[in-house]
Amino acid sequence: MTQVPMNGSLKPKIHLCNGYVANFTSLARILKVACQDSRKLIPQVDLIASVGLTEKHVKYLCGIAQAFGVIEQRTCKATLLGQLVYKYDPFFDDVGTLWFLHYMISSNPYHLVWHRLVTSVLPAHKCITLEQASAAFDDLRQIIGRQSIHKHVLNELNSTFDAYINQHFAHLDYLRLDDATYILNKNPSMPPLVLSACIACFRDRHRPGDTAISVPDLLVNPNGPGIVLQLEESRLRALLEQLKMVPGFSLESRADLDQVRLTDNTPDYGWMERYYVNVRA
Repeated sequence: MTQVPMNGSLKPKIHLCNGYVANFTSLARILKVACQDSRKLIPQVDLIASVGLTEKHVKYLCGIAQAFGVIEQRTCKATLLGQLVYKYDPFFDDVGTLWFLHYMISSNPYHLVWHRLVTSVLPAHKCITLEQASAAFDDLRQIIGRQSIHKHVLNELNSTFDAYINQHFAHLDYLRLDDATYILNKNPSMPPLVLSACIACFRDRHRPGDTAISVPDLLVNPNGPGIVLQLEESRLRALLEQLKMVPGFSLESRADLDQVRLTDNTPDYGWMERYYVNVRA
């Protein structure tokens, strides 16, 4: 599985972006260095020189890249997923890449604000303002204080919303902005092989050891593809039907079975490689 922080001993992290935006042009430069540098550990000073931004800015951009699962947390080296993205989509232009990165960051509870916004707040409200979204984090006052909530959560929400409105995630048509109100869209254009990568990630993160995953679980689990990708049941099942003839994927819907099985244990980044090879065939 693509390596991202999922240690249950870690407290959820509020300051992922710290007010900085997810600028994919800068992220592409960081990924290029991470892939081309042969050292086992890349000093952040070298990333700063390559990107041309301040030390603090690069620090948080690296945090976003780590949340996407494309660079390692301690070494800043490219992960296997990062190497694939650099090989096939070095500028983050492919919608399949963007959907998978959206799933990677949004389905990880460690990234508290981004995760709660995508898996809970937006699905519950559909249309929401920044202030209304901020109110969904009032329970954190006991942990970080009212002033910190207002400042830090608003900063994180601004950065998260910006990723879907002004940065590359805008290509997903996941959110739109209408007169200060963010509106959630449904049933996006989803490449089936990217969905299978998300299912593999869900299995390894949240159902380790399971050989099959129920379709209802994919639909209603807060971290499942149905919620995170905003796929209604009819759309999800249509995509699963397209996948059932793909080697390594099995859809079992006979008798009392309603489940999917990833039969060859291909990891999430392996499914993404299949996607890249397929779209370029």
